[in-house]
Amino acid sequence: MTTMGLIRKPKQRLPNKSASPALQKCPQKGATVKKSFITTPRKPNSAKRKVAKVVFRKTRKVVDIYLEGMDYNKLNPHSVVLVRGRGPRDVPGVNYHAIRGKGDFPALLGRRKGRSKYGAKRPKIPQLDKKDVILNKEDKEAAYRFLSWKTSIFRRHRRVSSRY
Repeated sequence: MTTMGLIRKPKQRLPNKSASPALQKCPQKGATVKKSFITTPRKPNSAKRKVAKVVFRKTRKVVDIYLEGMDYNKLNPHSVVLVRGRGPRDVPGVNYHAIRGKGDFPALLGRRKGRSKYGAKRPKIPQLDKKDVILNKEDKEAAYRFLSWKTSIFRRHRRVSSRY
């Protein structure tokens, strides 16, 4: 555009376009499943992605959502799910995610890493009575085995940071 054209009519900034317009600026919305199916991603990837077609309860908009994790087939028609934005990047047209552990979409139990994505609760620390005394090291490690992954991460981090 010429300089005089820009003086007469300056460039207008385009309004920000939402990546998840069906949520209507809400963080999550409830929806009902119509059907769940499997689809394939875009070119370099070749996995099977679990997707469901849902209807938002209030607005009656129909969108596709991504079902993360293994137990996708527990979702039947008329199941209730909580939907958030941002679907997988390699599946075109799927811009929403189902939240695990809410509604009829079950949490993945027994998961230790990335628990917040899959709705898994933190494992409980075993409570020991005063009269139960652990004598040897092997018994102690067996009682607190589920904490070993956490301590090993911190030990490794401390060792690396002290080197430099």
